[in-house]
Amino acid sequence: MSVVDRSAQSSATDSNRTSKKTPAIDTRLFYAQVRMMYATANPGVMHTVLVLIVGWMYWGVANQDQLLLWLGVMLAISIGRLVMVQMFAANPPHDDDLRRWDQLYLAAVFVNGICWGAAGFLLYPKDNVVYQVVLAFLIGGMSASATASLAARQIAVVLAVCPALLIASTRFLFDGTSGHVEMGVILVLYLAVLMNIGRSMNRQIVDALSLRFENQVLVESLENSVNDLEVARGVAEQSSRAKTRFLASASHDLRQPIHAMTLFVSALARRFSEDRQSQDLIAKINRSLDSVRGLLDSLLDISKLDAGIVHVRTDRIELRALLDQVVNEFSGVAEQNGLYLRAAGASAFVDSDHVLLGQIVRNLTANAIRYTDQGGVLVAVRKRGGTAQIEVWDTGMGIKPDDQSEIFQEFFQLRNPSGDQQGGLGLGLSIVKRTCDLLDCQIAVSSEFGKGSRFVVTLPLAADQTQVALPSDMNMPDIAAGQDAAHVLLIEDDPLSADALKSLLESWGFNCALTDGYAGVAHAIGSLSGRVDLIISDYRLGHGETGDGVAKEARSQIGAETPVLIVTGDTGPDRLLDLRETGFDLLHKPVQPAELRALVRHLLTQNAN
Repeated sequence: MSVVDRSAQSSATDSNRTSKKTPAIDTRLFYAQVRMMYATANPGVMHTVLVLIVGWMYWGVANQDQLLLWLGVMLAISIGRLVMVQMFAANPPHDDDLRRWDQLYLAAVFVNGICWGAAGFLLYPKDNVVYQVVLAFLIGGMSASATASLAARQIAVVLAVCPALLIASTRFLFDGTSGHVEMGVILVLYLAVLMNIGRSMNRQIVDALSLRFENQVLVESLENSVNDLEVARGVAEQSSRAKTRFLASASHDLRQPIHAMTLFVSALARRFSEDRQSQDLIAKINRSLDSVRGLLDSLLDISKLDAGIVHVRTDRIELRALLDQVVNEFSGVAEQNGLYLRAAGASAFVDSDHVLLGQIVRNLTANAIRYTDQGGVLVAVRKRGGTAQIEVWDTGMGIKPDDQSEIFQEFFQLRNPSGDQQGGLGLGLSIVKRTCDLLDCQIAVSSEFGKGSRFVVTLPLAADQTQVALPSDMNMPDIAAGQDAAHVLLIEDDPLSADALKSLLESWGFNCALTDGYAGVAHAIGSLSGRVDLIISDYRLGHGETGDGVAKEARSQIGAETPVLIVTGDTGPDRLLDLRETGFDLLHKPVQPAELRALVRHLLTQNAN
């Protein structure tokens, strides 16, 4: 079901809520939207670095005079927006001045959108198809980022994204080269998708903010009455449900295009596997997609916790070995930031969930690196009586005393003094706190503003401190000989995702047949000569069909218990429970090609045995 369908179902509720809003709440709502737009805006250092990287990539490829003109204008805009955001943060304006700040920032994002679109003309290399495609990916990626960061103000999304994609698509539509008209059409369709996503996210944000203000009014006026407090509690629960709907809706609609882009980039990498320059460009695109996937995975973690489907699997864990593994994973990031990252402490064993405890340490380490400009991070373990303490020390910006009680709340963000506003969604420490509660361990923070912070996770020591923990074997079995020619039935109703997934699987040597639902199952199976070794399906299909239902019908026609893999962008708690009940293997969009290939190998090998 689309976002528009879900919005239509709740139109009566939305209308009732809108009719109850007072002018005072509407004004507060506008002020909150403007402040949220500045808080989530990302014109920081990374944006400037990206502009410089684009200039480096196209140096000697695009017209040099046009490239210098574009670079100069983009750097001026980026620095101007950065100064605006810093001034806004340093001296938060009075409510009466917010309309002027709103107009200034809308003008800035509009000019920025025009400049990104103009890159389609100024940087367009006439005789280099690879750089033309990369340019389209860059403009599309920046448009997706703008949609997410500016969703609090829908007009800002329109002003930033429409000029960029419309101008760029015009360049491709009027290029006579084969395939470029199709690329132009895809950019226009991508614009329509982003506009729908932006509208949906804005609606959810407005609903959540409206409920918050209504809740404040109710609490202020009815706090002395038990019955009135019950009403306020109901409004708070409704606000929580609105948050859950927003997370599920935004995550699902953003995952679909990012999923398609990930698979297209992987197929492109195989096509230009011998071209080192093309591989470098593709690697840069993949790093950008990894950042987006990290944000979406945070939303998925929260949804899983909301759904109550995270189960604790207790194992014997050697904490120093776990810390060494985490330090090894983050050492490259710390080194790039000019920081040291070390592990310390003696051997200590605990009984806990290896995956969940590792996630806690990784989130705390990533957070420490993000908010540290100089010095470094120490991850240590120490024994205190019958407990073990995992401590994460940093020499970063520290946390103000007033903020220390708020940092574990969802969407709470500390402002990074470096000016880079791409810190994330403010979910990392919330996930840490809720995961600690799930594992029955304690977390505490001590910090001195301007000098650094120390996070401590405390959990009981295992009774036996001599037993060596056995590491989990996470290696998937290699694909057996001959399975590269396996027959795969794809069930997907989104054309971009279907084309991307089919192209990727065929590039791996599989024979694929595609259908968008129940009606085409028989024909697709016939095109595979009646042999199907694996079924891969989206969950939500057209006409009210679901992937598990269509997969079961395909199994009945095949006459075998063919393995089924469900690939979905759904992250709502209720939907996660439904997906678990299917009993099928599950991946969430956007899917990493390596992760997909590993699971496909596993399922095919398991089926062969």
